[in-house]
Amino acid sequence: MNPAVRPREGTDLTELAKVLVRVHAQDGYPVEGVSAPQAWLTPPHELAAWTALIDDRPIGHISLTQASEDDDAANLWQQTTGRSLTELAILVRLFVHPDYRGSGAGTLLMTTAYEYATAHGLAIAFDVMLKDRNAIRLYEKMGCQRIGTVTHTHSDNQAEPAAVYVAPSQPD
Repeated sequence: MNPAVRPREGTDLTELAKVLVRVHAQDGYPVEGVSAPQAWLTPPHELAAWTALIDDRPIGHISLTQASEDDDAANLWQQTTGRSLTELAILVRLFVHPDYRGSGAGTLLMTTAYEYATAHGLAIAFDVMLKDRNAIRLYEKMGCQRIGTVTHTHSDNQAEPAAVYVAPSQPD
């Protein structure tokens, strides 16, 4: 079964929240946990979001948000490029149900986000915890380039290093 991607609908949130809880249990993503998964799926300043489906069942998700000065990836991108944050979207909330990894859903979600950003004249940057090796492999396979690292301090005062990536203007 091949995955399909469409814009996220409000009716997807319940099932996507269940998938997110499963991803967190297996991978520890997101680091902050999933006490309010539906709220986490709808970040502030969201530009667009998509759902990956197999047989019309949500199995994955991705969002783009408007870059802001309080985002480490955005700041590193701006320092590296000298460009305005108004030219940047931040890729967030990417995950795929563990049972469907390798189906192409992650690549399809990333490609959809690239196409949206390109159509709107936006570059894409994002960060990923260094512990998330599978995600890093996907990003690098798709041609994303690491531009540096940052350290995130979570609500429990745990510091964790993250790599900051920029997406190519056209995915591989």
